[in-house]
Amino acid sequence: MSAARTAAVLGGIALLTACTIRTTGRPAPPYYPPPPQAPPREEPPRERPGPSTAVTLGVPPGHLPRAGECRVWIPGTPPGRQPRPRSRPCERIAATAPAGSWIVYRPTYDRRLVYVRVVDERRPGIVLRVWIFDVETRQLLREEAPEEEPRQYVRPREERPRDQQPPPGYRPPPPQQRPPEERPQQRPPENKPPSPPPDQRPPMPPPEIVRPVPPEPRPPEQRQPEQPPPEQRPPEQRPPDQRPPDNRPPEQPSVPSTAVLDVPPGHLPEPGECRVWIPGTPPGRQPRPKSRPCEGIAALAPAGSWILYRPSQDRHVLHVRVVDERRAGVVIRVRIYDIDTNRLLREENP
Repeated sequence: MSAARTAAVLGGIALLTACTIRTTGRPAPPYYPPPPQAPPREEPPRERPGPSTAVTLGVPPGHLPRAGECRVWIPGTPPGRQPRPRSRPCERIAATAPAGSWIVYRPTYDRRLVYVRVVDERRPGIVLRVWIFDVETRQLLREEAPEEEPRQYVRPREERPRDQQPPPGYRPPPPQQRPPEERPQQRPPENKPPSPPPDQRPPMPPPEIVRPVPPEPRPPEQRQPEQPPPEQRPPEQRPPDQRPPDNRPPEQPSVPSTAVLDVPPGHLPEPGECRVWIPGTPPGRQPRPKSRPCEGIAALAPAGSWILYRPSQDRHVLHVRVVDERRAGVVIRVRIYDIDTNRLLREENP
């Protein structure tokens, strides 16, 4: 019985092997278990990138401003053609900074640093970012957000002397333990009585009726004399419909101060060109050059200045573009003058 069962099992195995070879054309490959996988490697934490060194200070050392002062620098312009002066106070310097320029400042507490306030490429006087460079290596140290005032007015906490810095972990005491001059001003609580409900409130008194008081009779010496009839009064005291016609010539309106051009003929630009003029400044102290092309001149015009333009089609006319008193480079009106008579012809919108 066992021999017959063994022969049946061997026949089944032979039949299964024959079917597998006929179906696939080759015997099945042996099975190999997969190799053990190595544990995943732990990558070290990445360090935060520091400030980019792609930006370098392109201002020569001899063209930097004095300590505590500022200057305007045009990137990509040779040093000999940079705006003057080389060093000046920082007050209101952003109003004269054209679009795409730098406002360079050297602090007095650390002369090894240079602060560069980057002005917007399209809006003059609008600072977008502040770069801090090292004077010796000329490399960028860090970048900060722009402030409302230049850096010399706000001394950062980390740059103060060590004897003036609080110790690490210092926390200010509560307001109750501070000196009286350092405590915040607090208003005392108002102890208002609770208001009664509407149905328990007393009724409002009736409104007071104010009657007009008749005027007191004046004595005879203070009474006004009786007026004569309109026919016997002077023309200016008669009613408008009874006055005689006024044949006097109309009065000429007064000439405003802007109706006369206050620019000498020798300081006018060449036909087809422009120049910047500061009203109220002597001719010898006016900005240079006397004549230049008109492209991009509005970006260099300070607040309250004039942009003089002499058209080549009509050399007897001068166009004056008036810049806003508070915003540099923003033209608010255009006045047209006659060069021969120095009189204002008309005024137009920019």
